[in-house]
Amino acid sequence: MKIVKVAVGNSEEAFIEGNFSNGLNIISSDDNNKGKTIVIQSMMYALGNDPTFPTSFEYQKYYYYVEFEEREKTFQICRSGDGFILRQASSVLIFDNVSELKRYWNKNISPLPSIVKNQLSRITDPVLYIQLFFVGQDKKDTSNIANHGFYNKQDFIEMLYAYAGLEGEHLPQEKIDEIKSRISALSDEKKVLLQQHKILKSKKVPVSYLSAESDRLAFGKKIASLEKVQNKILELRKARNSACTRKSKWEHTINELRSLNRTISCGELRCMDCNSTNISFSTGETTQTSYSFDVSTVEMRKQIINSISEKILAYSEEIERLSAEIVAEQERLQSLMDDEGVSLESIVAYKKDIFSASDAETRIKEIEVKLASLKSQLVASENSSHVAQARRAALLSAILEKMNEFYRQIDPNGNIVYTSLFTQRNEVYSGSEATIFHLVKLFALQFVLRHNFPIVIDSFRAEDLSTDKENTVLEISKSTGNQVILTTTLKREEIGKYDTLTNVNHINYQVHTPSKILNNSCVENFVALLANLSIEIKQ
Repeated sequence: MKIVKVAVGNSEEAFIEGNFSNGLNIISSDDNNKGKTIVIQSMMYALGNDPTFPTSFEYQKYYYYVEFEEREKTFQICRSGDGFILRQASSVLIFDNVSELKRYWNKNISPLPSIVKNQLSRITDPVLYIQLFFVGQDKKDTSNIANHGFYNKQDFIEMLYAYAGLEGEHLPQEKIDEIKSRISALSDEKKVLLQQHKILKSKKVPVSYLSAESDRLAFGKKIASLEKVQNKILELRKARNSACTRKSKWEHTINELRSLNRTISCGELRCMDCNSTNISFSTGETTQTSYSFDVSTVEMRKQIINSISEKILAYSEEIERLSAEIVAEQERLQSLMDDEGVSLESIVAYKKDIFSASDAETRIKEIEVKLASLKSQLVASENSSHVAQARRAALLSAILEKMNEFYRQIDPNGNIVYTSLFTQRNEVYSGSEATIFHLVKLFALQFVLRHNFPIVIDSFRAEDLSTDKENTVLEISKSTGNQVILTTTLKREEIGKYDTLTNVNHINYQVHTPSKILNNSCVENFVALLANLSIEIKQ
């Protein structure tokens, strides 16, 4: 994946950066607030990341555009608020939120890692997977991921496993607990039956009963399991209802657009207010999150209808998947509600007169067969788990080994040895140590995982990285084979240092006015970029 162009603006002011090369790019300026972070954060925001703009920048006022190449295809994305417009070749697609964008990305651009979160398997959001290749100027923390909230550092590690194809084929813990519970119940039933069989042979009165406390604990455990499954069904139903609502909305919209075709074939469609023949289709409920398209032409209506049809198909697939999950959970709920266990008390109270020794022996044999099958599942899962854990440990070991190797290259006299992808909360690196930690981790992740994302580091020389160390970082950047985009602020005596470096594309922001990277000189070209995505903004 290679970034071609980044743009941000509205009808009054804009900025476009289109000078990126395929190799190492360095954006520099002679002072802060020249727009480097705005460009980098605009790029990431357009790709679905959470907004992390400087506090003085009113990001809600603008449209964000990024053009990139992936597998010899060119994609253009525009974001406004939560909504996205994506163009690839002649197709224009509309996404209401990040979830829709990531599903399309996973299916049509490149696969994204999936992890289990809150009992559900989900495609990781951009806010997490972008941290594979991006370190921002702010929110740097060696003890945790950036933008931690819904996701945490363990989710990040699970994402690395998933990206490397090490999700694990063993049973999920929830299923393992269910099998163990079933084994325990069958074992208890077998013991009771053996007692019953002994009683029947000896013709003695039963002498043992289940205690009330034991019954209460078993019942409480079953209620907890039932509630867990019911909660999962509730969440799945909410997701399905949301998908149904959105699908219905877009079906209504596509019917409206098709009705325009019928109307125009019979006469001319005009606005009742201004008598204009220009008809606009708008998405979103607010100006900040909506896009407007001129649907007066048959070709534009066809583009929008195709996009909405793709969206409706995606929602249909999502509804079908969620419905299947709901059915599976309902079957599991029914299984939990079926009480096959036989307590000693119930045997004595209700079955003493009808249970014969032969009946008990037959049931014991059935139990033994079931127990053997369940235990085999656990053994197979455990063996698979051991293999998966070994491979996961090897992956983390490889990443850490590469981190330490890069660290020794950058700082030959340093005495740090990395033993984890994150430091302890009370052992956070600071200064240049923190800068080097983030640099080597990003380089190591790319080297081991071999991802093709561009490596993007805002303020890569933070905390006064020395010249020798910086030169080593630049050489490592060139060796990755990926596009690399770095930003830095130069001291007065350093100005011009990147102009003559070999295989370095220097993008100089020295001439920019502080805190005013956006201006009206770029508005016309910015409007044209958005028009290529069929987005209209008034000048």
